Amino acid sequence: MMNSRQRYKAFISYSHHDRKAAEWLHRSLESYRPPAGLRAGLGEASGNALKPIFRDRDELSAAADLSEAIRDALDRSDTLIILCSSHAATSRWVDKEVAHFLTLRGADHMISVIAPGAPEGLPLMELLPPALRAALPEGVEPLAVDLRQDADGRRLAKLKIAARLLGVSLDRLVQRDARRRLRLMTAVSGVALAITVGMGAMTVVTLKSRQIAREQRDETEALVAYMLGDLREQLEPVGRLDLLDGVSAKVLAYYAKAQSDQLDDKALAQRAKAQTLLGTIREQRGDLEGAQDAFAQAAATTHALVERSPNDGDRVFDEAQNVFWLAYMGWRRGEIAQAERGFKRYAELAQRLVVIDPNRADWRIEVAYAKNNLGTLLFEEGRAGEALASFRAAFSIFEAERLRAPTDKQRLMDSANARAWVADCLLLMAKPREAFTERKAAAELLAKGEAAFPADQRLAAKSVATQLALARLELDLGRVAEARSRSKAAMNRLRELAALDPTNTRWREYVLIGELDFIDFAIWSGQPVQARSLHAAALANLARTRKGQEGGSWRPDLDGRLARQAVVLALSVGDVATAKRAAKSLVEALETSKVDRETAFGRTDLLGLAQLVDGKPSAAIKALSPRRNALPPASLDVLARAYAAVGERETAARIVRDLKQEGYAHPGFVAFWRESPAGGPPQSGVLK
Repeated sequence: MMNSRQRYKAFISYSHHDRKAAEWLHRSLESYRPPAGLRAGLGEASGNALKPIFRDRDELSAAADLSEAIRDALDRSDTLIILCSSHAATSRWVDKEVAHFLTLRGADHMISVIAPGAPEGLPLMELLPPALRAALPEGVEPLAVDLRQDADGRRLAKLKIAARLLGVSLDRLVQRDARRRLRLMTAVSGVALAITVGMGAMTVVTLKSRQIAREQRDETEALVAYMLGDLREQLEPVGRLDLLDGVSAKVLAYYAKAQSDQLDDKALAQRAKAQTLLGTIREQRGDLEGAQDAFAQAAATTHALVERSPNDGDRVFDEAQNVFWLAYMGWRRGEIAQAERGFKRYAELAQRLVVIDPNRADWRIEVAYAKNNLGTLLFEEGRAGEALASFRAAFSIFEAERLRAPTDKQRLMDSANARAWVADCLLLMAKPREAFTERKAAAELLAKGEAAFPADQRLAAKSVATQLALARLELDLGRVAEARSRSKAAMNRLRELAALDPTNTRWREYVLIGELDFIDFAIWSGQPVQARSLHAAALANLARTRKGQEGGSWRPDLDGRLARQAVVLALSVGDVATAKRAAKSLVEALETSKVDRETAFGRTDLLGLAQLVDGKPSAAIKALSPRRNALPPASLDVLARAYAAVGERETAARIVRDLKQEGYAHPGFVAFWRESPAGGPPQSGVLK
């Protein structure tokens, strides 16, 4: 007889076709022990915090009335875990269990788990029982845990479910699990190293047969390969750079026992990989000089190997990686000319891989990645035209690969990303109309991806972010109503996504950016009261987003944009004094906050605007004019107003004329130059 006072942590609802997966899920959850730090708050059964879990085939073997027993168990279960599959979606009993639980606790207390045997590509909604589909808002699907190997897999899926049942963050459980795995991997690597040393000693002391010695050496090399391959892959996600450092140091120590001329090509290649690993670790630790040295040693070896075997693709690939890293280190140190040469050499090596084997898609893609890297460097240097050519070349390769593999999600993402870079370059070249065309094409690609992979919420979020970028371009083109409509639809979808995973900081950031867009729409629609209200809410949202973060740095795209909007808001109602105070504060923030390469352009744009509003047009010209060929339309507008303010009206007129020819029709730009033509006297309200 069942204890009527017994409560279940969860009830697993499943079709008998998924029995094995249900048995594993039941067993793994009940045997899971939460982190020690959590046990104090979990009561008496802290060691068995996820017990008991109800699964009808085990619990009801002796039950007289199955339906009554199931209802009773559902009534006493805190959560319903639905093992979703094609079979479960058509199971009458699963649907009845879901329907009954919905009347008790609602969909918020359900966890959808995609069974390992669920068909790939089938939308999640088609795997859900009808009762749950009917209970969900239109267009919304639950955030599912996916047991399939190419998705969450069993380990991560178990942690996700445990986090929900325990009411804790997933990060906390993942970190605990990672520490446990790390201890195991450390033990394994220790054994591997001990075996390596032992084998080496045995080779020197006891092995006389040349054949046996060769086999022994091969086993040792296999252990080294494991340390540089599988062990590295398992340690890197944990973030323990010290252990990775130890792995590479042990490998290098092993090879140091032999002179380079005594090592064959395979051993030299392994040593180079260890040096590359050491370089990446030092780079992550900020030791750029040490990283440079490690990459240079690795590159010297791989270059020699390529000279000996110029048609060995694996050797060329290894050299390409080290050439990339050396170029990247030059970039990090500000040695742009060296970095550019390196990225171009990397692209040449990638192209060489294609010549060696044109049938390998990963090597063809390597060429596109090389061009993307070079494009990023050129873009950040303000060489928008050259960057555009590089990104377009990358896009042509990505797009060709996408068409070869139309169901490959990564190829679609690569193609859309390259097209977005093309749009960014065109905007930096003050060509908003063309930028809109490219961004729209990227949005259409991502929409195809959403349709093909409806369960991929990260893809959906990227698609929504692209829609927000399109709305900003529509505002630049003077299409205020269309921009507001597009942005509103995108924000509705984004808030749905954010509600599915409140812990996702990237999605919360997207929401904040969308809120900043709404402020601009309100300002330029002549609604200053609404704009002020939205601005206050965005400031509060930014503060909440950063709550608990250490060292949250001032960002021109968030803090700077809010500061700029404060200036524009004051000017929109004629409050020049407040606008000047806000401009002075913005200059101070720009001067005192951390400067980095990635945000340099945004800072310059903000500085020019703040100086103009503060009544210093010459300073604004000094800040903006060196980048005249790499300024977005809004900053070119500011530069034109600064020129007009100091009497250089012909220069201002040329800028305005060029912007109009490229389709720039931002409401503020149109209003200002209509009331204050470039040949006439400047207006006192520089942004009205």
